[in-house]
Amino acid sequence: MLRRLFFGMAVNIGALWVTSLLLTNFNFEGGITFLLIAGLLLGILNTLAKPVMKLLSFPLIFISAGLFLIVINALMLGVLDYLFDILDITGVSLQVEGALTYLWAAIIFGLVNWLEHWMLKR
Repeated sequence: MLRRLFFGMAVNIGALWVTSLLLTNFNFEGGITFLLIAGLLLGILNTLAKPVMKLLSFPLIFISAGLFLIVINALMLGVLDYLFDILDITGVSLQVEGALTYLWAAIIFGLVNWLEHWMLKR
């Protein structure tokens, strides 16, 4: 269980870093501190909140052939941004400009996350 949590956290860290490199409107401050905190928070969100959101939005996921999962991932990134605003850790923050950036970030984050899982499980 703990190994799976650390694996998920590492994959989230890598996916966040790549997303920030590819999108100019998706930036973070705080370096490795941000990545560690964000990886942990995303791990918790993906464990607790994401399954509930998937269950509640199952009809939309089914009708859209899974594309609604991008919206759920964008919402998870939005919650992450909100959590960093609430936590107010000095020198650590996430800046995302616009709803479209959240959607693009969710697509890139999801693809990188999938690719990392695929490569690391081999």
